[in-house]
Amino acid sequence: MKHTLYIYIVCLLTFASCQHDEMGVFEGHGQLCLELYRAGLPKMATRSADSDLAVTILDSHGNVLEQYAAGEVPAKIVLEVGQFTVRAYTDNQSSWKTQNGGKGAGCYYADTLITMQPDAQLNLVMEVPMTNYAATLRLPETFGTLFSSYTFTLASGGRQVTVTEGEKAYFDVADGGFTYSLRATNTDGNTHSHSAILFPEVESGKLFTVHYDYASAATTGGVDIEITDNMETDDNDIKI
Repeated sequence: MKHTLYIYIVCLLTFASCQHDEMGVFEGHGQLCLELYRAGLPKMATRSADSDLAVTILDSHGNVLEQYAAGEVPAKIVLEVGQFTVRAYTDNQSSWKTQNGGKGAGCYYADTLITMQPDAQLNLVMEVPMTNYAATLRLPETFGTLFSSYTFTLASGGRQVTVTEGEKAYFDVADGGFTYSLRATNTDGNTHSHSAILFPEVESGKLFTVHYDYASAATTGGVDIEITDNMETDDNDIKI
């Protein structure tokens, strides 16, 4: 009987000690609950953190307190009381231009300032914007029956990229727009091309589609080119 009672008392003391440790984690601290999304992409109701986003938390002096790799960001982070910067980003800040065989990839980055109160839970939803932009090609439906091959070239900031229809090339807004050109060989073996045309009105976070179509009037003697982005349609049609 004494042996059983001793074990019971030890278990009670151990349980009380665990409770004290768990409560101590939050004493004088707060809890940050994070939801991260890349802007422009559909939100998943079943996920609390975008697996492609990494997170760094800095104190008010810019010192790194916590750092989590993409796919390893916890939904809840315990922080001391004070002001912090939460930085969310993709891990390709310096390498996005060389990804995908030089076509590039989307680059995302955002900072936000938070204030943590004692024994509080702070819910933070971050929609992280894309800092570069993309361009792609769209051809007429019957293009493949009239032309046996084509080369579509995009260039900006000293980079020149060749893409096929539907592929994307990514560029830096700071480089001042992109040029595009199409060279196509028809089924008779005749090659048609035009000089590179500059499209200067670029914005970060947008996908610009260069859409070639056959001329709407038989007298124009060329093709219509319409450039659209993911927000609105550009009103300048270029005929060549």
